Amino acid sequence: MTAVDERKVVYVEKDAKPPLVISDDPSEHVEFNKQDEFWKYLPKKIIEPLAEQAPEAGNAVLKAQNAKLTTTLSTTGIAGLRVRDIVTAKSIASSHHNFVVTVDNDLKPDELVELDLSAVGDSNSAFEINIAPHVQTQIVLRDRCQGNTALNLSVNVGKGANVKFVLLTEQSATGIHYGHFSVNVGRDAALSAGIISLGGSVVRRSFDSRFDDVSGEMILLGATHTTDGQYSEHRTVVDHNIPHCRSFVDFRCAVDGEGSHSVWIGDTIIRYNAIGSDTYETNRNLVLSKGARADSVPNLEIETGEVAGAGHASATGRLDDEQLFYLTSRGLTSEEALKLIVVGFFSNIVTRMGIPSIVEEVISTIESKLKQGQQ
Repeated sequence: MTAVDERKVVYVEKDAKPPLVISDDPSEHVEFNKQDEFWKYLPKKIIEPLAEQAPEAGNAVLKAQNAKLTTTLSTTGIAGLRVRDIVTAKSIASSHHNFVVTVDNDLKPDELVELDLSAVGDSNSAFEINIAPHVQTQIVLRDRCQGNTALNLSVNVGKGANVKFVLLTEQSATGIHYGHFSVNVGRDAALSAGIISLGGSVVRRSFDSRFDDVSGEMILLGATHTTDGQYSEHRTVVDHNIPHCRSFVDFRCAVDGEGSHSVWIGDTIIRYNAIGSDTYETNRNLVLSKGARADSVPNLEIETGEVAGAGHASATGRLDDEQLFYLTSRGLTSEEALKLIVVGFFSNIVTRMGIPSIVEEVISTIESKLKQGQQ
């Protein structure tokens, strides 16, 4: 009998999706190219100036409630942030405000931590938010900055912590708002991260997550409403690099008015060693008028067959004429019917973010934007 040697399989650790380089050093990233998939959806000539030169540190001011805060000027990265592109790398390598926020065990369960960022003119900031083990808290970071704003962020969740976090770009924000958002989830920890984008002429947020140990849970929820001429782009990478972790991604976008445009690109990877992973990602887009556009690109990469569950879905559509007819036949005006549908579309996901204090505010803002869009 002929002896047969067992084939040796060598696994190479790699990043979830291109670009493969993760580094704070701009020289290690490929040069900016508008034709590259990573940038191609952005409006022509919007991001090129920021690719050449990051915004100055500016006069950014952070008000923090129920958390410890240290502030420095820096040209280095922050703990837990994985820089994936040259534009973010240049903002980190340039002079910027480093805000280190620490949430300790002395908080009451579910006590709200409020972080309010404001600036007049262009600004460049990086946030490192560290949550101690077994803390149960809610955190809201408000971006009210006026001008082109680089905002990079890492959220590091300690063992057994349970955190609800929301990054809210206020309607009052102006200019281009961009940056990278990394989360790191500890053993037996749960993080619900919400991204709400309502203001700014252009908003581009990229996101990635990793699990530091087994039995972590990460939920990412997004709500974006763009009106005439506004552009929003959100890219998510969920990296199942540890066994027996769970993730769920749900983004909802509404576009209304000539030139309004939303983009969502979701990447989820289950690595060969991440057995028992359970994940799902979904994106729903509501197109409210002619001249509005929504792009959706879900991706799922699975390197092991031993998973608890994995899937993705995407849907984009206009308002249903039959729904509008039904509502108006019950006595509602067309504007009231539109408001009812859109509010229903968003209220569920904003409520699921788990921070009751922002729900009414966000829904009221969306209602006001609808009124403006219909005038």
